Amino acid sequence: MSQQDVARHLAQEGATLVMLGMPPGTEFGIDVNFWNVGERFRGVKMIPPGLHFVYFSAVSLQGDTAPRTGFFHFFRPREVVVRHYDPVAEDLKVEEPNVDEVERIRSNLQQMDRFLGPYPLESWRKWISLTQHVEEAELKRMIPLSGRVCSAAELMPVAGFRSSKTHRYTHSSPSTSSQPSIAPDTAPDTAPNTAPDTAPNTAPNTAPQPSDTTIATPQPTTANTAPSQTTTDLSNITGLSNITGASQTAPHSTTDPLAPQLITSPTSQPPTQPPPAPQLPEMKQKEGTMFRFTQPPNRAYREGASPGEVTKYSLDSSYSLKLMIGQVERLDSLVAELQVAFVSFLVAQVWDGWEQWRCLVGQLCRAEEVLLEEPQLYVKLLSVLHYQVNEIPEDLFVDIVESNNFLASALTTLFANIEDNAARLPPALVLKARRFKNHLSAKFEWDLTLGDEGEYAPVVVDVT
Repeated sequence: MSQQDVARHLAQEGATLVMLGMPPGTEFGIDVNFWNVGERFRGVKMIPPGLHFVYFSAVSLQGDTAPRTGFFHFFRPREVVVRHYDPVAEDLKVEEPNVDEVERIRSNLQQMDRFLGPYPLESWRKWISLTQHVEEAELKRMIPLSGRVCSAAELMPVAGFRSSKTHRYTHSSPSTSSQPSIAPDTAPDTAPNTAPDTAPNTAPNTAPQPSDTTIATPQPTTANTAPSQTTTDLSNITGLSNITGASQTAPHSTTDPLAPQLITSPTSQPPTQPPPAPQLPEMKQKEGTMFRFTQPPNRAYREGASPGEVTKYSLDSSYSLKLMIGQVERLDSLVAELQVAFVSFLVAQVWDGWEQWRCLVGQLCRAEEVLLEEPQLYVKLLSVLHYQVNEIPEDLFVDIVESNNFLASALTTLFANIEDNAARLPPALVLKARRFKNHLSAKFEWDLTLGDEGEYAPVVVDVT
């Protein structure tokens, strides 16, 4: 069927996406295509039935683009999907339109046709190659519960957080929680609640009153201001013995009543300051906004494994991969998850998708036991990887920290396992692996041959 025939068919059977209220200049996309919309934009028509990803990003007057937000949707033939855009929140409205509004728009599709852009059929084949194994039930298992996919993680502070600035001005020990801090060797210039014969240097209504959140500091002595010579009653300064470490029954010196001496214990320690609170709040990802991918076990071998098993399954990821397969409904679910993780990173720009894709590639390529037990799984895996590696630049596969190409390393192990077991595997899988290996070597100039590591090669030791 030619592309013109496909277009005529989709004009009758294709789905329609109506986006209302989206401001001009907003970045809008579907699958691997995106544009900056104009004033007349109202949506997309002639959408092929099946899985698609719709996304958008607000754009400021200066041209800055906000994080990408979108949603997956399985479009049905002739389906009309209506979404309202909130320019204030720069997001789609949570509530979906009612049935009456959808039917009203459906009946007026011919009048709206000039405001709807056609789906770009030239990229449809590429999108199918990236998502062909994803079924609707599998997709619902993996995507966030909210249904929204956002490239920037939606975070919220942990309850009960106090910054270090708040902590400094509100924290106090139990014995001094209601009193201002006073230096032990400095007589205050102003002393509220002092004895009647004490005369402060300043007028009662001019000096600011200390509060629970301020720290009192001694006033400097100048030529025009003499230090106070009034007698201070220590019994009015609560908590002073706790600040200086003195005994509450320590006697005062009889030689100079104006300078009370505090007797400290030789073994007393200076008061310890509480640990500072963090400057930034502790954040956690908002519930219902993260992908629910299959997670590998924390340990690559069973509990109580023998030394031989520990060595074997540290190199062969079959134990971990079988546990991951046990978490899903069918064997091909991991291939579907590999595709969802990849397009979530490639199109939705979600970093968790990239991390999951790396995890699955490493688990699948190093599982020699699973390769022998489920060879058809690897026939699909090679086809999926063939289309995926052509969509992202080569330098993305290189680990910045370790300076090695993790994909080339994983595929080298996979190709070596297939060659070592070629007699026990289907000939179609062996031939497909050799062709894929030659394609990668020619395209990226990768050396995918597993060399002899000599004395550094791993050895399985039998201690029985």
